[in-house]
Amino acid sequence: MSAANITVGSGRIYFNPLVDGVYQGYRYLAETPGFTVTAQSESLQIDGSDGPVAERIRDVPIRVTRSGRVSCRDISPDNLALFVVGAMTQVEQTSDPVTDEEHAVRPGRFYQLGASATNPGGVRNVTAVELTDEAGATTYVADTDYTLHAEIGMVEILTGGAISEETIHADYTPAAETRSRVATHQQSPAEGEFKFVADNTEGAPNDVYFPRIRLAPDGELPMKSRENPVEMAFMIMVQTRDGYAQAYIDGRAA
Repeated sequence: MSAANITVGSGRIYFNPLVDGVYQGYRYLAETPGFTVTAQSESLQIDGSDGPVAERIRDVPIRVTRSGRVSCRDISPDNLALFVVGAMTQVEQTSDPVTDEEHAVRPGRFYQLGASATNPGGVRNVTAVELTDEAGATTYVADTDYTLHAEIGMVEILTGGAISEETIHADYTPAAETRSRVATHQQSPAEGEFKFVADNTEGAPNDVYFPRIRLAPDGELPMKSRENPVEMAFMIMVQTRDGYAQAYIDGRAA
């Protein structure tokens, strides 16, 4: 057996998203510990019908499906948007003070400051927090009646403190900052060009190019684990692009 073509594969993956009919340019997708290409054929099986036992007369190929799978370790907002089938935006948080924000509370529970239909995640990094009763007559004491979790903009109503099951008012000032937000939508998974540029540990490199794919989430996204780094997996569904073959595998000049 010749060992000339034994390969231990490695390389980098790039994705060029197609948005409103316009290709946006390749971006390095992520560190990818795994990338596989799958080709499956389907045949029409024709059996004889005149004898006492049917024998296979012919297999007629009727369909070829090409696909792949890639797993990513770069848990960036752009990749999270690909995985949950959504879009990434930037949230601009201003430092305008907020007064008399109402919260119906009960002891032992946590409450998010600044949450609304337009800002579901609420505010972050708050200062100058003051909680009062509904009438504004009583000001509650931090770390006695409630605990402030300033970084995530939440207050915890302490059991045994002066706050009962009631409506309170909150005053606070959020920090001026910008953060990313990924929100799902009802559109199809991302489409675009896909390119694998080989950088093999062993063996001749073969670069893979799919002119058009649909990049769809495939499996779980383990948000909490101490055993392994977080990875997200995608199914690569190869599509047809006018004027192109579905897949190309290019070698390198000797």
